[in-house]
Amino acid sequence: MFQIVHRKDCDRANWDAAADRFPAAWAWHRSTLLAARTSWARTEDYSFCVCDPANGGKIVAIVPLFLVRSSFMHFLVGGHFESTGAPALDPELPRRSVKKVQECILNTIEGYAVANRLRRTDFSIAPLSPEIRTIARPFPNPLCFLGAKDASTQSWMLKLDVKGGDGELWRGLEHRSRKQINKAERAGLVAEIFTPDLQILESYYELHLQTCRRNGISPHRKEYFSAIFQSVAQQGLCKTCVVRVEGKVLTIQNFLIYKGGALYWTVASSDDALRLCANDYGMWAAIKHLRAMGMEHLECGEAFPAVIAGKQRGLNDFKKSFGGQLFPYYRGSVSHRPLLEGALGMLRHCRKSGAAT
Repeated sequence: MFQIVHRKDCDRANWDAAADRFPAAWAWHRSTLLAARTSWARTEDYSFCVCDPANGGKIVAIVPLFLVRSSFMHFLVGGHFESTGAPALDPELPRRSVKKVQECILNTIEGYAVANRLRRTDFSIAPLSPEIRTIARPFPNPLCFLGAKDASTQSWMLKLDVKGGDGELWRGLEHRSRKQINKAERAGLVAEIFTPDLQILESYYELHLQTCRRNGISPHRKEYFSAIFQSVAQQGLCKTCVVRVEGKVLTIQNFLIYKGGALYWTVASSDDALRLCANDYGMWAAIKHLRAMGMEHLECGEAFPAVIAGKQRGLNDFKKSFGGQLFPYYRGSVSHRPLLEGALGMLRHCRKSGAAT
């Protein structure tokens, strides 16, 4: 019989040691990232681990899990669970025990969902997890073993440990990107890459608010970035690139680093950054720095290859321009209230297609 232990009741060192050891785990499973996520609006941490009492209470699975309450009529439509990173299991589990642990995880999530009247649980597996990066053949969505309905997308993944070093990476950039970087150099832009701390918080958050206003999105709370620049950075999980011109900060880019992989994570830019090509210049500086650090891959972000116009097209073209390849981003969903979720899904589809307002 396996035992469920909530993250707040689990020894932090044991939890992080399991995340470090499990090939299916990535940075999203680390306690500092989970703690940072609790600062998001309408969010509550339900993360837990599965322990084996017969083996000294050893952790055999860790499950990132957050309840996200709906901003609209929550009591009617309910919220949902998000499991960024998805359950990560101990690779040393006997085959006969794997299914039992998976069932234990699903039963626990289902119990939490029923108690909170939640509609569904959304899972996503980090493309940078060692288990996924080492797949060298066509492979089904691992979430199918949890009974999840496939909702996979793609991400742009750049291989950094290439023969030829920086020169080969430069040749891999699209012409548009090389042109932007050269333009930035002629304009006198400079990039500095370092491990961040709280001294950068105010500058970053000011740019974050500018970025959100420019794109019409809601900002994160300052506490979220405070956690990034404190506990996350102190554990060596974050690098920051600051691009300036004549001493003025144009853009600040944060990269999440773990297990030989780096993720283009959060970015905040001024109104002048686009005109002066600051984001392209910062990415190129970071690519060289991360390769020199020994990082094997850089995930540039989720891809939108089918979009032909709008902001998503611009984002996709930017991420694609650094020479990466499309890589599977496994996603899946388990419905807890299928009739309600189905009705809401139809409504979302109608709104997207313009059949409803």
